[in-house]
Parts: sequence; C-alpha cells; structure tokens
Amino acid sequence: MASQVYSFLAISGRNRYFQVMTQEMQSTLLTTVNAPYRTYMDGSALAAALCAGDVKSGQVNSFFMETSCEIQRAFAKLHGIPESVLVEAAESFANWSGQDLSLLA
Repeated sequence: MASQVYSFLAISGRNRYFQVMTQEMQSTLLTTVNAPYRTYMDGSALAAALCAGDVKSGQVNSFFMETSCEIQRAFAKLHGIPESVLVEAAESFANWSGQDLSLLA
C-alpha cells in the first residue's frame, strides 16, 4: 500500500492532521465501500451521492461506517467536496440511520 502522507495544519489553536489521498488509497476505499453490494460506485459517483445527500445508498453507509474520518476528509478534498457539505451529508446519514459517526464527534 502507498505510504500515507500527512500535511500539518493548525486550526483554532488545535493541531490537526489531514491525510492526502493517493490513487491507491482511493482504490482501497472504493473496494471497502463497494464490497458488500452488487453495484459498483466509482469515486465520482460516490462523491455525487455524498453531495446529493443520498444517505440511503449502501456505499454511503459503508463510507461513513467503515472508513476513518481522515480518509473521509481526504476523499472529499480529492473530489472537491467542501467540508461543510461532507458534514451535512454525515448529519443526514446519522439522523436517518441512528448511527453515531466519528466525523461528527
């Protein structure tokens, strides 16, 4: 697996790390989110589902439940999804599913 690259950023006096997603990491993420389902979503389709708030999609479920927040943020950044849109999708998913998401902690 490709080495994970981190860039350091200080926000509001707290130190946070953001992961930069490589193509290999995106492939691994897509394998994870697509594994349980018969249909396959590529990165663009998953990004579109997140932007549209399609919280009933199985892949969106796997995205929020089976991947880390750092990977979720890196995927969003790679696909030009603003943090506010990602958080809104996570909130919608949490409200619909009743799940607690680490992204919202």
